[in-house]
Formats: sequence, C-alpha cells, structure tokens
Amino acid sequence: MKKTTTINLAGMVYHIEEDAFQILKDYLTDIKRVFSSQEGVEEMVADIESRIAELFQERLNKNKEVVTYADVEEVISIMGSPNQFDEDYDEAEYEENKSETQFNQKAESKRLYRDTDEGMLAGVSAGLGHYLNIDPVLIRVLWIVLVLVGGSGVLVYIIAWIAIPEAKTTAQKLQMKGQPANLDNIKAFADSVKEEAKTGFKRASNSVKFTIEKGNGAITTVLRMISRLIGFVLIIGGIVSIVALVLVFITKSNFVFVNGIPVFTDVKTGVGLIFEDATLAVWSIFFVALIPIMFLIMLGEMLTLSGKKKSRAFILTLLVIWFAAIVTISVLGAKTGFDFKERYTSVERQIVQVDSLDLQVNLFEDDLKISNEMEYSFNNYLSIDEEEIKMGYARIEVLSTPDSIFYYTVERRSQGGTLKSAKINSEDVWYAIAQDGNVLNIPTRYSFPKSSKFRGQKVTVKIFVPQGKQIVLNGNLENYPLKVHTRTHFSDDFIEQSSTWKATDLGMEFKGFLE
Repeated sequence: MKKTTTINLAGMVYHIEEDAFQILKDYLTDIKRVFSSQEGVEEMVADIESRIAELFQERLNKNKEVVTYADVEEVISIMGSPNQFDEDYDEAEYEENKSETQFNQKAESKRLYRDTDEGMLAGVSAGLGHYLNIDPVLIRVLWIVLVLVGGSGVLVYIIAWIAIPEAKTTAQKLQMKGQPANLDNIKAFADSVKEEAKTGFKRASNSVKFTIEKGNGAITTVLRMISRLIGFVLIIGGIVSIVALVLVFITKSNFVFVNGIPVFTDVKTGVGLIFEDATLAVWSIFFVALIPIMFLIMLGEMLTLSGKKKSRAFILTLLVIWFAAIVTISVLGAKTGFDFKERYTSVERQIVQVDSLDLQVNLFEDDLKISNEMEYSFNNYLSIDEEEIKMGYARIEVLSTPDSIFYYTVERRSQGGTLKSAKINSEDVWYAIAQDGNVLNIPTRYSFPKSSKFRGQKVTVKIFVPQGKQIVLNGNLENYPLKVHTRTHFSDDFIEQSSTWKATDLGMEFKGFLE
C-alpha cells in the first residue's frame, strides 16, 4: 500500500504515488533550471508538461487510475534527461543516455493535424501533406478538381477544417511530422524559433531538428508551375464568372429555366414563379453561386502569388453568409415543396352539336391556325407578361364512345399545399374551346394569373367520338402531344398531315389523309 497525492498537469488532474511525485517534481525543476536562460522557457515547459500528461494518459485505464513510480521513470526515459543540455554535462554520458532514451521510446507514429504555419487557408492541405508525406501542392490541386467537378471540394474542405485539430503546441507539431516529442526535439524547435526570429525566416518548423527536407527537384518545380497556371486560370475564370453572374441577376431580359422550360424574363420574375418570397430567394441564390466563385479566385490567388494568405475573419464571414444562404434557400424550397403536396383536377364536360357525321378539329397557336405546311416542334412553352403566365401545350386525346353525340372534356389539374388551394389553382387556369358549326377551334396554350405561381398546372382535352362517326384532325400535328386511342398501335406518322378517323367499338380507326 502506498500513499498518493493529486496533481494538476497541463490542466488535467492525476492521482500519483508520493515517491513518483517527488521524482516528477525534481525532473520538472531540473528542466526549468537548465532552460532558464532559454527564450520562451514558459512555453517550452508548458509543451513538455503537455507531452508528459499525454504519456501518463496512455498508461491509465479504467483498471488503473494512479500514476506509479514505474510510469514516471518510463516517461522520463522517453522524454530524456534535461541535464544533457547543461554546460557541465559529460558528453559521453549524454550519448549513453541518448541511446537508452531512444531504445525506450516507441516508434512515434504520425498524427493528423492542421498545419496553420505552412497552410494557405486553414492548414488542411499542409497537414495532410505531412501525414501522407507528399507535397501539399498535389492535395491543393485535388481540392481544385473536386470543386470543379461539382463543388464537393468546398464542403469536404470545410468538414476537414472542422474535424482535424490544429497543431498548436510544439509536441503536436512534432507529432504531426512523425518526430518524437522529447526534450531533444522540443529544445531544437525552441532554438529554431529563436534563430528564425533573428534571421527573419518565415516558418520556424522548417528548421526543426530531424525535419525531413522536402525536395525541390524537377517534379516539384513542374508541379508548382502547373499550380500557378491553374491559379491564373482560376482567377481569370472566376472574375469572368462573377461579371456574368452579376449581369444575369441585374439584366431585365435573360433566359431563365422554370421547370426545365427556358423563359425570356428577368431572374426575379422567373424565381417568383416558384417561390413565395422572390426577393429573398433571389439574394440567396445569388450568394450561393457567388461565394464558391470567390473562393476559387482566392485559391487561384494563393497558388499564383506563392501562398499569400487571406484574412481568416474574412473567409469565415464568407462561409457564414454562404451557409446562411444555403439554409435560407433550403427553407424556402421546403416551403415551396409543401405547396405541391395536394393535387386537384377539375373536369368540365361540353356537348358538341353537329349536323353531319364528321367533326372538324383545328388547333391554334394564339391566332395562327396550324396547317399541313407548318412544321412545329411543340416543345414546352412558357411566357410571362404583367399579369398572367401562359403555358403550353394542352394535351389532346381522341377516344371512341358508345354515346350517340360528340362531346369533349377539359381537365384542369393543379397542385397546392392543401386540397382547397389546389382546387383554387386549378379553377384559375383559363382555357376555352370555341365551336363554329361542325368545327372545334382548340387553343394549344392555357394561362393562369402570376399570383397563382407555378404549381404544376396542366390541361388535358379529351374528345369523344360516337361509334360510326368520324373526326378530322386538321394540320401537321406529328410532334404535338396528341394521342388517338386506336384499335392498333398509334403512330405520329398518322397525323403528319390532316387525317380522318372513324370511331368503332374497338377504338379509333385511321381512314386516311385528306387531299
């Protein structure tokens, strides 16, 4: 049974045997005495204490909660004797102790830290370079590739920035390079700091004892030349992208894609077709697009101008704005998504009175009748004016019916956050078919108020033909969204010009083209 005491070492509380405590106390006293003339001795001692605390922690577990005499002796053996730096210390004895220390040390494995001393931004690339023993330029090029192929590089870098700790203490900086954090190396680091403060070198870590010298051979030179070239391209491309982005957002006339349809309008109006708060959505989209481009320009600047750093506060501010914009657009998008939750279809039925066996059907693009000579692509259509949105094209179906009269139905479909709002949206869709004798004049487009927003509005016209009677589809409708429910397979080739169809009990039957 041994008496124990409690100590606070590097901010951590340890229970330690009294005789072990006395040895540790004498050891730390010797360190302070030997290094008393060393510049920055307090920081050095703090680093040494942190390393000792770390070694103690490795030797403790749930079944062992007390630092023993043997633990302290082993840690001192790993750290080395401070007397080796004393002016009166015998060199032969130093070499003997050094060999013993190296024998007792475990091989120090590298630990992953961010190297903010050699880093350009947060030290992620420099830290990975130390850990993987490769030039950080290669890793920076990889970040650029990840950004260019989809923007994932920015997110991965931010995650690495958050997840990987920064190498703050001397011991951590040594472990980052795979060097034992003992007295010898800690003193070498301190000496390098002092020397470089006098000579004006940029980074203290470049002269740490046992640092592996990085080659400046032909491969490294070529890589740096490539990185500068990439940096120049990023700067020019980024500036051009920002100019283009600003012009898109401030110009009144642009092609904006709404539901995959190109619309010639300004961005705010186009975005306002989808989102309730168009202004907030536009600014959010602008910053979501702008800030990654700014990061690319800064990255290009750092690659081109030999690692010139930007203010971390500025970078963090941009990241905060970017995340805020992403969250805002996500919330607006989720809110808009709920407006598509319910669906409602209103159906209007209209009887067609004809005085012959044939019903003629004409399709109109606004006031222009579609004829055989015209070739239309009938791609999705959308236009916007001051008060309404006009879309195309209304789907048309032709079916046989056992009823004795011609009739058609107009189905107006829309979506909304509730069934009531979906119903209101469908009723707001304006679409009118006109009859002139035996002729139906059918518009290809439908419209609804801008206030209704785009909520999946669709129009479907179904024309029912009594069995034994015929319908004539005038014009070249080959590419129109029109389907004739036939007895056999229906082909667009049957409606590439004015065509006649007869209703049978098995469906519509193609009778031929009109001359």
